[in-house]
Amino acid sequence: MNRLRFKQAELALAVGAVLIGYTGLAAASTLSVEATADTFLTNYALQADSDMSSYGAMMISSPQADLVQGISQVRTMENLVSYNSASIKSGFDSQFGAGNWHVTDVQLKWYTNFDVQGVPANNNQFNVPHAGYFGVSYFSNDSWFNPATAGPTGLTVSTPKVTWNSVYNGGAWSSLFSGQQALGTFYYPTGNSNGTTDCVSQQCAPRYWDLSLDATMVADIMAGGYLSFHGYAADDQVVYLVNQLTKPGAHPQIFVSAEAGPAAVPLPGAAWLFIGPALSFLGLAKRKHAAGSVRA
Repeated sequence: MNRLRFKQAELALAVGAVLIGYTGLAAASTLSVEATADTFLTNYALQADSDMSSYGAMMISSPQADLVQGISQVRTMENLVSYNSASIKSGFDSQFGAGNWHVTDVQLKWYTNFDVQGVPANNNQFNVPHAGYFGVSYFSNDSWFNPATAGPTGLTVSTPKVTWNSVYNGGAWSSLFSGQQALGTFYYPTGNSNGTTDCVSQQCAPRYWDLSLDATMVADIMAGGYLSFHGYAADDQVVYLVNQLTKPGAHPQIFVSAEAGPAAVPLPGAAWLFIGPALSFLGLAKRKHAAGSVRA
């Protein structure tokens, strides 16, 4: 009987080792960093050739007019945000060993101080907030900003400027989003925050957007590179204002979670050929032991 129990223990440990190796049960750690650069694109006739990186906020908007603030043109807006993942990589390298980790989750954290549906921001360059769906994609071209000068004062780009026309109307950045990968579609519900706050002394409305783990994005995180994201309307309703780096506080952030070791992979069929009978044996042995105890 003791020998049987010993074999049971050995088998249980072996099964556990296989399952742990394929499911990744190590505790995750999360690191974050603020954006390095951000801007938005607008097809508004007066700003379609303008650098929009220094306005305190950016916007994702479906085609809408802003009659409340006297704008009859139907305007579409999209945002661009980039983060430097170098400190995230070095943090995980220090915690888990160089390269001995894998990404388990990536979230964007965006704030807004004008969040009430139907109530305009104090600036007619933006459309009126409205609930709806928007998409986020990842693109690999990080040359749209200069990391040495981008930040709290905007992109400070000379030429060519990143604008609606330079991206969508045959300009210098017409291939900016080539090969971009969709990371999800999200619902923006609007909320209660409304006012010209600096977002330091008063909290602005923060929201987290949980992204799909695109292979290129994950590889760039593992390499400590720049991570550029493109936000755009996914329906004909959404109008979503997001704070920029040029706002005194509540800047765009990214949160990356990781665990030690290589990424978990699906358990192959061959492994189940071992695990299935092993589990059956353990269960059978347990029943026999219980029955023997009763008879005793």
